[in-house]
Amino acid sequence: MIYDAIIVGAGPGGSSAAYVLGSAGWKVLVVEKENVPRYKTCGGGLSFHMLRKYFPFSFDAVIESRCQSISYALGKNMVTHPLPDNQMGMVMRDRFDAYILSQAPVEVCQGVHIHKVSEQADRVVVEDKNGATYEARYLIGADGASSVVARSLGLRRKKPLVAAIEVEAAASPEVMSRFSGGAVFIFGEIRLGYLWIFPKSDHLSVGVGAYHPRPGELQAALKRVMTRFGVSLDGCKIHGHPIPVYTRREKIASARTLLVGDAAGLVDPLSGEGIRMAIKSGHMAARALLEGHPERYPGRVLHEIGASQSLGMVLIPVFYYLTELAFLFGVHNPFANQAFMDLLSDKISYRGVMLRLFATLPLFILTELTAALAGLFGGPARRQKIRSAVYSL
Repeated sequence: MIYDAIIVGAGPGGSSAAYVLGSAGWKVLVVEKENVPRYKTCGGGLSFHMLRKYFPFSFDAVIESRCQSISYALGKNMVTHPLPDNQMGMVMRDRFDAYILSQAPVEVCQGVHIHKVSEQADRVVVEDKNGATYEARYLIGADGASSVVARSLGLRRKKPLVAAIEVEAAASPEVMSRFSGGAVFIFGEIRLGYLWIFPKSDHLSVGVGAYHPRPGELQAALKRVMTRFGVSLDGCKIHGHPIPVYTRREKIASARTLLVGDAAGLVDPLSGEGIRMAIKSGHMAARALLEGHPERYPGRVLHEIGASQSLGMVLIPVFYYLTELAFLFGVHNPFANQAFMDLLSDKISYRGVMLRLFATLPLFILTELTAALAGLFGGPARRQKIRSAVYSL
């Protein structure tokens, strides 16, 4: 049987492409090395607006928690911003990925380990470790940072990586109630990286990621910081995961094969967020195939994702080497926080974030100075009233 398309990998990128192609009537085979649902190291934070943008169905069945706020910590300084309309939610990747795949009218082969991929003039041939072969007109590689598809076809050879580890930690009712309202990002504890605490329905997902960490540095930072926040890691399994970063125009496609998600390195370079990029690139790859122009896919990725991520790379040294200034003028700024949320919602790019940050900075400074003066004479209530009046606009 020759399929219209074979998709290697059933993560958000592969499952999204499968949904689009299958819904269009294509004969699609999804090949996954694990048995779905399978655990995936991931914080699991995402935007509800982003999900509504790319899918016509509800995700209520797999939402672990809804965030009413987002907090940023630097040393003893904690800044919390409310999130109106529950903009952000949490999922477990095993259930989330399987849910998207379940909506796709496609054939799925689980427990299949792909050994190599080869392209011919009119088809792509996929071979598993047992020697079985599968053929299709096109192939989408969605098989992660260590993509067999990319390696077989000589795609994306240079792979800058961020290292991350995560723990699914049980917590006492007191600790769970403290973090149940929203996500927490912790800075200043590790070079070129951050830690996170994300609430799930019955536990906390906690982790740390950084560029070029020293051996044991991630583990030590995670244990030290989580102990300070009252989260015990005793007896918990540590999961590791490489995060590939797309930093420039790269070879992410051949004549009949397109890479999406982690396989293409499409992870946000500043935040390490990958779910949105996987879903977005999965839809882009599927659309390119449906249009009959797979050759347009790399250019679209560069235009719609790569250009933004290049600007994100510029922000990395600013944020991590000038952390206190970034915290003061960025994290404290509600306008900047909303810009960041709009980025996660796939409403704007990093260019939009930077434009909004610089455009609102004078208003933010003026508001804070005015509120501080008002607080001297009218007390905390007067100060908060001025801040609320401006930031609610």
